[in-house]
Amino acid sequence: MEVRKLIAPEFRVTVGSYEIKGGIGVECFSAKSSKRDWGIITFFPELEELIHIKEADAAKIELGYGDDYDTLLDGYVRKNGSGILIRDDSVKLEKVLFKATFLDASPQDIIRYVLAQADIYDYELSNYDYGKKAVVSVEQKNGLETIAEVNTVWGISQPYFFKNKRFYWGSKENQDEIYVLEEDNSILSLKKYGTMWEAETVAIPWIHHSQMIEIRHSRFYGMAEVEKTVIKTDHRGAVHMYISFKGGNQDV
Repeated sequence: MEVRKLIAPEFRVTVGSYEIKGGIGVECFSAKSSKRDWGIITFFPELEELIHIKEADAAKIELGYGDDYDTLLDGYVRKNGSGILIRDDSVKLEKVLFKATFLDASPQDIIRYVLAQADIYDYELSNYDYGKKAVVSVEQKNGLETIAEVNTVWGISQPYFFKNKRFYWGSKENQDEIYVLEEDNSILSLKKYGTMWEAETVAIPWIHHSQMIEIRHSRFYGMAEVEKTVIKTDHRGAVHMYISFKGGNQDV
């Protein structure tokens, strides 16, 4: 089993022609249920007048150590000023509007059409046979709304999201490693909100939503699927990570 040493990580932000490692505050949000990931970058005063960023500039947020960085968000600038909002490729789906009727179509047929209209060709769709519908009409919906409508029409709840600029529907990246999070080691605190657990942990760049993790804690012990991650800096520049999940064998 591979062991990765967890030391104080740092953000590396690439926006337009700039690569920035200091003088910034960062917050990254990623959740299976949200269908879109986002990040906020704020510039310290010493950088504000030096950085010139345009709407729709390519942007990437990474977190790591030395030469071992992992991508948290790969997308585009949505606004600028004293800070910027970065959104993933879901912005492409929000820009295309559909008023169409699909005949004798499967969910995958419609989704492939939607992705093509948004100029998205890197995708992985479930190959499960849900059957075809004789007629499916879409009235003035954007790409994300149309994919949600596909789920509704077929009565399914397949998750869909972007990861590293690839679109997933009913599938996800292969997972080669399962990270073990332990009380008094990588887990700093563990709280429960309704059915959802939230672990504050040391910053672990390689954990993302929809992955399986193993929790070893006095309040929760077992395997769990990550529902959401939030990674952000505080006013001192320290990086904090919050991992939300359900499930497990012990719930006390």
